Amino acid sequence: MNDQQRSAHHAVSTRQRRAKRVTLAAVVAVVAGVVAYGIPANAAYALPDLPAKDVDAWTMPLDRYVPVGDSSSSYALLLATQPCMLEAGYDEYAMPWRDVEAADRAGELSMNGSLRLRAFDLTTAETRGYHAASVIDAGAAAWSEWSMQAWTDEKSDLQTTCVQRARKTLPSLDDYYNRTQSLVRLNNAAFEGARHDPSVTATWADWRSCMQAARVGDVADDPSGMPTLEMVDRFETLDSSTSPTDDELEIATADARCRESSGYRDALYDAEWQRQLTVPHDDGESLAQIDTEALAADNATIRRVLAELTPPRPTV
Repeated sequence: MNDQQRSAHHAVSTRQRRAKRVTLAAVVAVVAGVVAYGIPANAAYALPDLPAKDVDAWTMPLDRYVPVGDSSSSYALLLATQPCMLEAGYDEYAMPWRDVEAADRAGELSMNGSLRLRAFDLTTAETRGYHAASVIDAGAAAWSEWSMQAWTDEKSDLQTTCVQRARKTLPSLDDYYNRTQSLVRLNNAAFEGARHDPSVTATWADWRSCMQAARVGDVADDPSGMPTLEMVDRFETLDSSTSPTDDELEIATADARCRESSGYRDALYDAEWQRQLTVPHDDGESLAQIDTEALAADNATIRRVLAELTPPRPTV
């Protein structure tokens, strides 16, 4: 190789090394960008179109993705089917009254494992103490009896036809219910994280001082521990068929007032709200497929049917 060839070869090698360095620098920059901002496919999903904040209603960003309860939806469909069946002469198809709100809460309890008093406030404390809203469907016995009526092939075929007609005016929420487990998980994660947020734990000392001043006896170390296990057992708060005692109402009322005055309630609400603003990417992809305006309209339709067609509650 002569001097000219060696010089040309050296120039090519230099350019190749420089190109490799540039390429490597570009790769490093891309990787750094991924680390800094997250891989787009796995980046957290920011919930759009947030509702107005309302601590009294405990409004949350994920609320608009939640369908009405399964018991409400199923009962509304049967109520909408009823006129078709009655017109055909099946008088026994007249629907009995049900407390579908209680049935929905029972379904939530079964899925969620608890009905936490997230929006625990003075009104709740003064009326129910620490007792959760009832999960007892007072019309369950009549409903069970109605469900056991005789079904001939002719009657079953007609009901299928009547249900198909009702479906034309009443929405199906099956697709939304497929996402319910995910929503429960996201809601629980946000709530559990919020309970131990520094802004929330910073209010515990003021809450304890307030409870001590109220002289209601031994209480938990922080509001999330109320009612204590001893209180749950003594007041039977898990049994919605029991009524709160005066002692329970006194403690719960003091608790609610102290949560308010210490800033705990507002801090908990803000912390949970903040955690619901974004969800993991995969959950976000699922939620993005939900037309929230359509879901709100579907929920409203079902509630309207229930309001218009639910028979009067039997008098005892």
